[in-house]
Amino acid sequence: MKKIIVIRNNNLKKIYRKIYFYRLLRLFKTDFILKIENNANLSKEDKEILNNIINILNSKTRKHKYNLIYDYACDYLDNQFISKNLCGFKNNMCSCNREKEKTKQVSSCCESLKTRKICEHFDNKRKTCSIKSLGCKLFVCPHLRKKKINYPIRKIPYLYYFLSPRQRAICITSIFQDKDITVDKFLKPYKMP
Repeated sequence: MKKIIVIRNNNLKKIYRKIYFYRLLRLFKTDFILKIENNANLSKEDKEILNNIINILNSKTRKHKYNLIYDYACDYLDNQFISKNLCGFKNNMCSCNREKEKTKQVSSCCESLKTRKICEHFDNKRKTCSIKSLGCKLFVCPHLRKKKINYPIRKIPYLYYFLSPRQRAICITSIFQDKDITVDKFLKPYKMP
């Protein structure tokens, strides 16, 4: 069975509200097709999000679905932080460190607040991470929070519409963990203590 989702000029919010219904239709082997009408004034970002949502809805296995959700959420956050330069990097230093005295600077966001150890996946020479950690990407430092920059799960459509509250908690707490570990946690059923 096929279901065509038509995007018009004013129905984007309605489509988002129907995602739960579309997820139920997926149980009956429904394939979804996205049709965007010419008069729909959508941004490039909105079109990309809608295409990704259709890909998630059409995924064949649970593991594939959660891998897509994870990848799309990471790409979305990378795009938000890098394209808008939210951290304000200049000369390999974020705005938080530039505003502090030399003795009070933190090494990076990849430093554990409890143990003060740098994440083992952080490559200090290239200043990049060797893994794709959704928990780390969801983290926003206190300096940015004071500037009202925050990315809670409700702002990320892939996480908000497709994950259960338990899986959302896993996203937030899976700091310094690789994608495979987090996706495996998504797939494990919850056991009452």
